[in-house]
Amino acid sequence: MAAVTERVILGTSVSQIALRPPVLMARELATLDRLSEGRLLVGAGAGWVEEEFTSTGIAFETRGGRLNEFIPLLRHLWTKPEEPWQGKFFTVPAIGLVKPATPGGPPIYLGAASSAGLRRAARYGDGFIATALPVATLANIRQRLEEMRERFGREGPFPFLAQVTPPATVEDARAMVKGHSSAGVNGLILTYPSELPDAFLDNRDVVKALIEG
Repeated sequence: MAAVTERVILGTSVSQIALRPPVLMARELATLDRLSEGRLLVGAGAGWVEEEFTSTGIAFETRGGRLNEFIPLLRHLWTKPEEPWQGKFFTVPAIGLVKPATPGGPPIYLGAASSAGLRRAARYGDGFIATALPVATLANIRQRLEEMRERFGREGPFPFLAQVTPPATVEDARAMVKGHSSAGVNGLILTYPSELPDAFLDNRDVVKALIEG
C-alpha cells in the first residue's frame, strides 16, 4: 500500500502492540514509516480478549502496565537505540536500529474505554481513536481527555478520531460530519461488518460530502 499511494495515511485502528517483542515492533514500524515517507499512524490499545494474551504466554492482568511502558520504549528505540532500556516489563540492551522517517517516530494514537485507558491516552498518546459511540458520549470523552492532558502537562494538538458506519446519503454524511465535529472529533474511520457497501463506493456525492464536510 505504501508503494502505490502517495497521500493516504497508513496504519491500524487499535492493535495490541505490547504483545510483540519491542525491538521487532519498533523495527517493523520504523521500516513502514520509511517506506511510506512518514505516512504511518500507529493505533494501539491494551486489549480486552484474554485469550490473545494467554496464547502468547503473557499475563492478561499486566496488559495495561506493559502498554504504559511499551509506548515510551518504542520512542526510545526510535530516537536513541544506542542507549539500553531497563524497565519493569522490558530490558533492552544497546542496539543498532533503523530510525523512522518521522522525527521522533510515527504518532501513536490510543484507543480505550476504561478510565485507566483514557489516562494512558492522555499521558502517552499523540491522539485518540474511539469506537462507534453516540455523539454526546464522544463529546464527554473528548472533554475528559483534555482535562487529563492538562493535569499531565500535555500541550499541543491531540487529534480525536471516531469509528462510524458509512452514511447512505449526502444528507446523512453532512449530518454525521457536523455532529461529530461539534463533539470535538477531528476525523472519521469508516467501519462495517464485512465489505464496504458498493452503494457507498458508487455514490461519489456521498463520499465527497463525507470528506468535505
